[in-house]
Amino acid sequence: MTKVQAIKKLMEDNEGLASLSLIYEYIEEYYPNAKKSKHWEAGLRGVLYREINNNKTFKKIDNALFSLVNFKEEEYLKDEIILSTERIVEIKSRIGQSFFRKSLLKSIKKCPFTNISNKSLLIASHIKPWANSDDNERLDMNNGFLFTPTYDILFDKGYISFKNDKSLIISASLDKNTIKALNLIENDRIKLLPIENRELYLEYHRDIILKKVG
Repeated sequence: MTKVQAIKKLMEDNEGLASLSLIYEYIEEYYPNAKKSKHWEAGLRGVLYREINNNKTFKKIDNALFSLVNFKEEEYLKDEIILSTERIVEIKSRIGQSFFRKSLLKSIKKCPFTNISNKSLLIASHIKPWANSDDNERLDMNNGFLFTPTYDILFDKGYISFKNDKSLIISASLDKNTIKALNLIENDRIKLLPIENRELYLEYHRDIILKKVG
């Protein structure tokens, strides 16, 4: 299998889409020697852009998101928006957000607080917010968690965060009634929380998003 064939198969297994971060993370499953060279990431990008420039195999959806040439945006988003009412930049943004959520649903599958796995009740929450992230970070599934709505709001608004050992951090600005009602316990280890490869994003969340006193 060539690199082109490997990337193509990876995309086929992911509904026709792949971000650079997803390709980097999973390419070895399709091309075992993909990371043997010193500049393997540049090599993979070169394969993508060569095929795109020659109008073969792949096309570019956004700065860090790629698809098969026959990828149908309408089909991918059929349950989310009506394309005729969207501008092209909004379509690309929605595809990116949908891709991010679907990637998380495949890798995490459930809320670590509630253990709920019903997709309709799970929200894909960025650790480093979408607005503050670059193109690759926005689509990187390691920049996200799946939470049910209450915990998504708490995390998104900076009322809670996590240490790298999965311990819960509760902002001093969160009122005691809410803490008690949700049975939140400072330093409680959230065992189902996926931490690996999310450490730098969590550092950002603790430093920038977590609400401080005052």
